[in-house]
Amino acid sequence: MYFSVIVPVYIYILLGAALLLTVVGALWHWSQARRMRRFVEQEETGRDYLDEEQLPSVSVIVYAHNDADSLEQFLPLMLEQDYPNYEVIVVDDGSYDNSRNIVSDMMPGNSHLHLSFSPAETRSLSRKKLSLMIGIKAAKGEIIVTTNANCRVMSNQWLRLLMRNFVPGIDVVLGYSHYHYSRDTKPGRYYRIYDTTVTARQWVLSAIEGVPYRGVSDNLAYRRRLFFDNNGFSKSLDLRWGDDDVYVSEIAHGGNTRLELCPESQVQTYYDDVAHAHNRLKLRRDFTSRLVSTRTPFLMQGFYSTLNYLRLLCLVAAIVMDCANGFTLAIAAVLLIASWVLDIVLYRKSTASLQAPRLVASVPLFKAWRPVVNFFYRLRGISTKQNNYTSIYD
Repeated sequence: MYFSVIVPVYIYILLGAALLLTVVGALWHWSQARRMRRFVEQEETGRDYLDEEQLPSVSVIVYAHNDADSLEQFLPLMLEQDYPNYEVIVVDDGSYDNSRNIVSDMMPGNSHLHLSFSPAETRSLSRKKLSLMIGIKAAKGEIIVTTNANCRVMSNQWLRLLMRNFVPGIDVVLGYSHYHYSRDTKPGRYYRIYDTTVTARQWVLSAIEGVPYRGVSDNLAYRRRLFFDNNGFSKSLDLRWGDDDVYVSEIAHGGNTRLELCPESQVQTYYDDVAHAHNRLKLRRDFTSRLVSTRTPFLMQGFYSTLNYLRLLCLVAAIVMDCANGFTLAIAAVLLIASWVLDIVLYRKSTASLQAPRLVASVPLFKAWRPVVNFFYRLRGISTKQNNYTSIYD
């Protein structure tokens, strides 16, 4: 091995291209981190909110399907909100466990708790959407908040923090939720954390920029009249899912929507099998992503993933073509280490407000691996496309 700065022009071109792509990628991720931080520290805290006497009445719609244990554990937290005027409507979707009895047992001591159910004989219709429609039609509140029985609210200020955003002109408030990370103990748990957080960061940043295209049904609020003005879920009744992302794309825009990221306003979702739930949600989201109101966030993510692969390709090509030169190896190593460190730092800065575990060395590896995984999910989605539509066998 030797060390010489005199190398073929094409080696300088490859190293220069790798440097340029590293800088471009870093600037993009830095802008994301800066935008998220500015929203949390300045914009969210500085905007106008409703006063105490202006807070609207609220109906919380809780979807339940064989969620007896979750209802027993988490429903009391929803019933103990520090909020002046709200009701909780649990809609049971054909549970065959003890769900209805648990809710019924709580009702005598909680006059604001109500129970409804979806007819078991209903077919060729999304069971989830039908349950939500039943709850919304029974609701008395001006604002609808949707969540699920397996969701744990993080504070008794949950409703107050969401509702303070419904100033005149605001019709939709996107809350944030994440699964209970410590319950995931299977192989691949760190990748699932990374993938979930990056996916959330994408729709959160789009909402911050005034282009909301997705919400999460675990923590979503909108005006009841807006639901009926939009004819409910009529535009997507043939879809089994889409009660949050597709529906949000229909009703939300930059002028009528706010994002709420305060930690006490967030919701934690409990899955018995996180790996299975992550797999199922990936397939659902991949299908519905083509039906949302904008493709820009997806295209931008794909563009910068391509730049990342080009950067790696340039470095690998330079090393292979001039592997005996210590100068080339040193420059390539510096660029790899620099990009590695930048990926870690900027990922952690841009996801700090999303309550995600602090991943370190694995971030650059997951960044390169994620487009491959998404591609295979896209292939799987083609073969399971029909599962996203309702049928008489539902």
